[in-house]
Amino acid sequence: MKKDARENIMIAALIFLAIISRVITNNLQLWNFNAIGASALFGGMMIRNKRLAYLLPVLTLFVSDLFLQLFTNVQTFYGPYIGQLFFVYGAFLFTTWIATRIKKADALTILIASVGTGVVFYLVTNLGTFLTTNLYPHNLSGLIACYAAGIPFYKEGDLFSSFALNGILGNIFFSAVLFGAWALIKQISFQPKKQQLA
Repeated sequence: MKKDARENIMIAALIFLAIISRVITNNLQLWNFNAIGASALFGGMMIRNKRLAYLLPVLTLFVSDLFLQLFTNVQTFYGPYIGQLFFVYGAFLFTTWIATRIKKADALTILIASVGTGVVFYLVTNLGTFLTTNLYPHNLSGLIACYAAGIPFYKEGDLFSSFALNGILGNIFFSAVLFGAWALIKQISFQPKKQQLA
């Protein structure tokens, strides 16, 4: 099997694990603490075939949305608010686009990109809520209220109750897992075997 094909299979397997992580963290009510943003970042930085880089995170999100909708009490395709999904998927595509522009995959760059794309996701998806629903008045105070409401579930002393913070923490944690696992797999699988002397 060619090296590119092996890399793509391993990358697809790592991103598939992101689906499982989202199902588990939603089941544990760690809302927004999942690997989808990290998989978009990882795919954009590590997959050479850019069509595949954009496809895998979106496919990851769609499959996990479908699973959650069909087999749990989490509603992912939520009727009158379906327009918000375009902003959610768009935010992950934008994360992938940002990742394709990153030239160096060292720890500091990945950390900054994880935090930055987490903030971008929060800004884009809350803008989507503001624009596609009538939950807030369509003026500046409504927009501010929408962004303030995007930080809910916060309880003093409970770090994982902040919806917005969970997205950033999830990006950092799962980026470390994905990029770390990838570095380990590359080291084990793709290093040339040493020639044995006769």
